Amino acid sequence: MQTVSGPRPAPVMSQNWDLFRFFLAAARAGSIARAAGQLAESPATVGRKLRELETALSATLFDRSISGVELTSCGSRILASAEQMEHQARLISEAVSGNDGQLAGTVTVAAPSGLGQTLLAPQLRELHNLHPELRVKLLLSTGKVNLLNREADIAVRIGTPSQERLVGHKLGAVGFGIYASSLYLDEIGEFETAADLAGHNVIAASGDMAQTVQCQEFAGISERCNVALTTDSIFAQMEAVKSGLGIAPFPKYLGRSHPDLVELLPGQLQATADLWLLMHPDTSGMARIQTVQEFVTRICKTALAGN
Repeated sequence: MQTVSGPRPAPVMSQNWDLFRFFLAAARAGSIARAAGQLAESPATVGRKLRELETALSATLFDRSISGVELTSCGSRILASAEQMEHQARLISEAVSGNDGQLAGTVTVAAPSGLGQTLLAPQLRELHNLHPELRVKLLLSTGKVNLLNREADIAVRIGTPSQERLVGHKLGAVGFGIYASSLYLDEIGEFETAADLAGHNVIAASGDMAQTVQCQEFAGISERCNVALTTDSIFAQMEAVKSGLGIAPFPKYLGRSHPDLVELLPGQLQATADLWLLMHPDTSGMARIQTVQEFVTRICKTALAGN
């Protein structure tokens, strides 16, 4: 029997997956600092994990410089294998959770309240009929959920994403219009120019809603209007407009969903906002999450076809 002195390096396949997770993050980000932000770790931790992996493999995986990190030829050769490990880790996660790729379990979807109530909720019966073991939890609160902390599986958000680690795609651009009820128009007649808004009642926004692009643009052209109501709820705003109290700006998909509303001065509001669907990279490949995101994507893209 041969004897050896000193510790023997572990075979590559026995290395901790966690080290390869740091390797993939750095390779994709091109910077230890950016990888740290995506992993919610400190740059020192990311650097230490990379050195541990390089020591275990007896190889240099990155060329380091002031501008960032770049894969060496060795690092490039093992990149595909590391990505396969990542995929297998996801499959294991699904198996442990009892779902193993089956269309069963709960998928939490966070969305803006108006979009979730008007577009998503009425369509979920179709998804349920197709996959009765699949349950959707719809979060329509005004606060933004943290996908990296797994507060939701899928988020539909208005505006450009700020967290680089999230994965997803743009669903389209949301257009906006100025709306009044048929009842209100019966009393005051048609509008021809923005100047015709002077003296009319508006349902003004407050709180976070006042900072939206449509409310800010509308505020600039409705300075000579009477504020009949101020609210931080788009649903209260909508109900007030439908009652004939006044006029307000809404996303066009929302305005179109209420046949008793009429768009005033089409094209007057020029602002648009991108709508995104986002997911956590570690769970985006799960079968149940993929199924729900495809369903949500189809609904939103159809609704936004007319902007």
